[in-house]
Amino acid sequence: MGCSTQQTIRSRVAGQPAPAAGPPSTYAGPPLVVRCLGGFELRIPGRQLDWTTVRPRVRALLRFLAAHGGRPVHREIILAALWPELPVGPGIRNLHVGVSTLRAFLEPGVRRGQSTLVRRDGESYRLALPRAALCDVRSFEEAIAAWRRTFGTGQRRVEAAALREALAHYTGDLLPEDGPVEWVVAERDRYRTLAAESAAALAALELEAGHLAAAVAAARRGLEIDGFRDDAWRILAEAHQRSGDAAAAARTRSAYGRVLRTLGVPGPAWAA
Repeated sequence: MGCSTQQTIRSRVAGQPAPAAGPPSTYAGPPLVVRCLGGFELRIPGRQLDWTTVRPRVRALLRFLAAHGGRPVHREIILAALWPELPVGPGIRNLHVGVSTLRAFLEPGVRRGQSTLVRRDGESYRLALPRAALCDVRSFEEAIAAWRRTFGTGQRRVEAAALREALAHYTGDLLPEDGPVEWVVAERDRYRTLAAESAAALAALELEAGHLAAAVAAARRGLEIDGFRDDAWRILAEAHQRSGDAAAAARTRSAYGRVLRTLGVPGPAWAA
């Protein structure tokens, strides 16, 4: 995104053009696309990346850095995630080789120390994403931050726009191709929780505004992400009830009751 998500959201709500992009990045090439939600994707326009030439651990290093959305990651964290079986010395050597290989793969012919995409900051490494790059985890985090800044300020339209922005970027679990690898599980759960919370919060705002169909859609989205959220079930039932669809409201309450019974948990009064 070429400007901050908060500014873009405010501009969209006000019906004004988004502000101009900030200072250019040191990376002078075309915009990049980096996606980690719903599956990994890296696109460098004008280039066809041949992943078969890169070892699995190096590809994992790229996904690890990409999942941090351009933020620096200390080498100790990288070593613990990708080379946990090695002592520190051999682990650092493997990291250096992996970074060098990754730089050569992403920027063929780049001179030593001249990489613009994989940067070292002291003892940390990062995927140096320009502001013009499309990075779903970065955009998702920025939208969540924009929502939190406006939460409770009475700016309902701006708040709802930020939540829609976050949900637009959340297209699925973080790096599903990495399966139950320890380093990704906690972050995957965190993103899933944030997305489900965002959907439920958006559903509540839509219900408050009387946008019943939108409230139903947002509540259902939240339940697709996390089927155990009481607030999403409650809003879904209430939105159906207010829209005059008593049968759908009853089915929603019944479905939630079944979910709770599988957990051995008594249902709330509204679901009775």
